[in-house]
Amino acid sequence: MQNNVTRRGFVRGAAGLSAALALRGRILGANDRVNTAMVGLGGRGTWLLEKVQQRIKEKGDAQVVALCEVYQARLSAASKKVPGAKTYTLHQELLERKDLDAVFIATPDHWHGPITLAALDGGRDVYCEKPMTHTVEEAAVVAAKVREKNRVMQIGVQATSWNRWQKIREVVQAGTLGKVVAGQGTYSRNNPNGDWNWPIDPAAGPDAQGEQHIDWKQWLGSAPQRPYDADRFFRFRKYWDYSGGIATDLHYHILAPFHIALENEHPSRVAGMGGLWVYNDGRETPDTFLTAADYPGKYSITIQSSQVNEIGPLMTIRGTHATMHLGDEWEGPQGRNSNVARIVPETPFRDEFKQKWGKDEIVVENVGNDGDQKHVDNFFDCVRSRQQPNCHADLGYKVMTGIDLSVRSYRENKIFVIDSATGRIVRS
Repeated sequence: MQNNVTRRGFVRGAAGLSAALALRGRILGANDRVNTAMVGLGGRGTWLLEKVQQRIKEKGDAQVVALCEVYQARLSAASKKVPGAKTYTLHQELLERKDLDAVFIATPDHWHGPITLAALDGGRDVYCEKPMTHTVEEAAVVAAKVREKNRVMQIGVQATSWNRWQKIREVVQAGTLGKVVAGQGTYSRNNPNGDWNWPIDPAAGPDAQGEQHIDWKQWLGSAPQRPYDADRFFRFRKYWDYSGGIATDLHYHILAPFHIALENEHPSRVAGMGGLWVYNDGRETPDTFLTAADYPGKYSITIQSSQVNEIGPLMTIRGTHATMHLGDEWEGPQGRNSNVARIVPETPFRDEFKQKWGKDEIVVENVGNDGDQKHVDNFFDCVRSRQQPNCHADLGYKVMTGIDLSVRSYRENKIFVIDSATGRIVRS
């Protein structure tokens, strides 16, 4: 199995945390600023901090009051950007504050669920980087907690805040494609140095002093206990204990928008396959991976990605009457225009299509990358309005079903069958 955390154990631990952190969130007035904390200040956390600061600059309706990071050098660097914010090594201490409204989480995946639950139990709204959690069991608990506490939770899939996917959904809902039978996509790269081989500071570690100190015990949390390993700390996505590899890092970006364009539902069957075909640097997660899922709406979605070849399958939504060609929106080769979508009729329906639309194909413009700021802005807007954000907890949970079970399928050599109404695994 992917890890030793059972749903029962996760709930039991969360319940204890709930009792310790039974706080109530502040009620924001129209002129109040959203008191925000940032947990995890590596590359992604630093990026998020910049987006939050951009929001503050443009709207003035938020403020960063707390920063948390286990690596002192990163914490000091962030503190220089927000000199008024209090710094913490332990998120548990940060969450004892009673003035927090919102928490941004950009830690390794295995901490997403526990920190999110602690924040929700304290009455805070949460922006959590994808994946929503490390496992689908954790995602179910978190989604239930969001409903119970009536909180706002945004998962960090920026594309779900772009106009692109609402326009695509409108095309699908209008029946322009006929009956949708399949969606496909990719998020591929080719890095000769080994994807995720981010720089390592050789002087840093748990025995180092001052700026180089890392609280390794805190970083591990509930993950298997082991001696400090710089590769695991700085390059965590290469290891199952802290990540789901390509599926959780990249495929989540593709599957979540498909849930908006088609339907947000649990898949009915999931499989994953791939392998370590090129990278031989001690990593565990595959460099080439396929997520495949069938859905109760009677369509399939496949996402095929590689870190050693950038040419993945073009993103498309395929219907009985027409196919929508969407290009690529994440990295990949140049020349794949994602700002324009083409709706091309199937051969048996060309005459009917032209008679109805007066053209051989339909071109939908302005459906490209709207940037990343919109997603952070959507979260803050929802913190104030109490509306559900674009990548809300229920969406994140149902996407997590496909993502996590594809990882387990690969690791356990099984195909998973799911009760789509409940999200429960019924056979593997």
